[in-house]
Amino acid sequence: MIIGQQKSAYWLSLLWTSYYGGSFVSHLVMVSYVDRLPSRFLMLGSEVSRWLIVTTLLVNGNFNRPLYLVIIVCLLGIVEPIFHPAEVRLLTEVFSQTEMVQINAMLELSDQSTTIIGPFLATLFTTWFNARFTLTVMSVILFSSVIIVLMMPASTTSEKSISVGSLRTTLSTFIHSSALRHSASLMFLLNTLFIGTVMPVLLKFTQQLGPHANFNYTLLTVSQSIGLILMATHLARKPGHQSNLLKRNLWTVLFIAGLLVLISLTTKLYLLILWFLLIGLFSAIFDVENNLLFQNASPHSEIGRMYVFKGLINVGSVTLGTILASVVLNWLSVQQLYFVCANFLLLVSFSLLLHHPFK
Repeated sequence: MIIGQQKSAYWLSLLWTSYYGGSFVSHLVMVSYVDRLPSRFLMLGSEVSRWLIVTTLLVNGNFNRPLYLVIIVCLLGIVEPIFHPAEVRLLTEVFSQTEMVQINAMLELSDQSTTIIGPFLATLFTTWFNARFTLTVMSVILFSSVIIVLMMPASTTSEKSISVGSLRTTLSTFIHSSALRHSASLMFLLNTLFIGTVMPVLLKFTQQLGPHANFNYTLLTVSQSIGLILMATHLARKPGHQSNLLKRNLWTVLFIAGLLVLISLTTKLYLLILWFLLIGLFSAIFDVENNLLFQNASPHSEIGRMYVFKGLINVGSVTLGTILASVVLNWLSVQQLYFVCANFLLLVSFSLLLHHPFK
């Protein structure tokens, strides 16, 4: 709905910022109740809210106005994050740590599959029919998701009321746990200098490659998603090692930084497709193993809140990266921005690999 309109790069950046801004606010509020309420109740509330927002947009009919879409995306950013901490808490009650390697990979596979299939079908439906038909399909899919959540079993663990004092205890646990800090810090680093800077200005980058910028933008994002899907499928079938997760995470960041250097040094489309495909492969490894590192270090009774803290750092870092990119681009080109971010990632990850006392 946005690509192809006037100032599409500007509106894409604004959509990106509004979603993560709404998500940041949601996480701030969520930390006080996520472990007090049943997981299925929270998941259901999130899905029902998404369905109502999309259906309201469909009925209202103002889906060609960019500002209205920004508001809708911000609302989605507020309600969507409620689902994941509750989902993780429910899954960790049912599956063992070993099984969670495959579960994390399957979740990554599901997320990235929808990343490819969703935009493809949306473009197809909008081209063949119109935006109203596309939103109708989305509304039906979300309603089906509500039904699926209703059919899920209730939590196997009794829900316990958590006092205000225990919130401080949870925060203290998060701060003083080396594994939790390292997992969240690496996610913050990669989100700020890659997800938050590279992806929101990717359309502007492709505009410098010549004609067909919108097509090239889609091609590069799909290439990255294909890499994520391929690696997530492999990890779902064959679980990786659970030892030295922090060291493996650092090596993965190092490889992603190296690929980002290569991206900043070329304008050849076939090379960019290859680099983005490889970034997708390494991103899947990072996501699965970083999640596993975080889950293994989190006390189960507080895992919902731990994931809220992680989510807060996630959206905060992406938003920070997006803001930094918009400021820095007043002085640097997109390729120069990519080069600076890549070298900072290389410096930090390589330094930690050399000096961290891994056990």
